[in-house]
Amino acid sequence: MTQQSRYTTVDFGTLIDRHQGELLRYLARLTGDAVLAEDLFQETFLRAFRHLRRLSDDANHRAWLYRIATNVFLNHRRAARRRPEAGLGDHHPSQAPSPSEAFEFASTVAALQTAISRLLPKQRVVFVQRRLQGLSYAELGETLGCTTEAARASAYQAARRLRRELTHEGAAADRAGRKR
Repeated sequence: MTQQSRYTTVDFGTLIDRHQGELLRYLARLTGDAVLAEDLFQETFLRAFRHLRRLSDDANHRAWLYRIATNVFLNHRRAARRRPEAGLGDHHPSQAPSPSEAFEFASTVAALQTAISRLLPKQRVVFVQRRLQGLSYAELGETLGCTTEAARASAYQAARRLRRELTHEGAAADRAGRKR
């Protein structure tokens, strides 16, 4: 399944092979739902296939695909506002050395997932792309359609809000523990 045109000589199959794993993980981290991530992943590559002929050979294909995936996710979130919203999912580790460590780890993961789900959609995208997917600020800027400096500022704001959210969660848990 190759798409050749006068604008690009990029082989679509190679593009999928090269980026499918990281894009699927990216969407799974954004959504917290493997099934939904798979649906959004398929939509991402359908859109990429439709628009591949517009892409120049010297374009950053990885950033281009992340931008499409981000837009697919944001469009899904906008549509989800009209429906009851689902959380990030209940993906917790299944094994740990001891029950108390497993509980602590699961609590930490749940708090992190909750905090990430409370980020604004753009902040969630920036956080996941930068911290979990390892995109550079330049790639972030290209993905989001902004300058490198704006991408850096967005990443800072997302991390700051997440840190504040996690600190608030921890303080609330401490207060609840002391009341018992």
